[in-house]
Amino acid sequence: MHKYIVRGPGDTCEEITAETLDQAVFRAKQHHPDKQVSADATEVLYVCNPGEDPTTCQNRLR
Repeated sequence: MHKYIVRGPGDTCEEITAETLDQAVFRAKQHHPDKQVSADATEVLYVCNPGEDPTTCQNRLR
């Protein structure tokens, strides 16, 4: 199992334990069904507003 950092929504920062990055994204989407979830190259997950540009969201939440 790997630990993945989840940033957002807002100032929230959580940790998800999962076997794979895809599984971590799926779990984050389950926790935040009304949000969009993406991951960067370092496997940090970002919970963003629907329709928000992923790059803009990631920069805002770093």
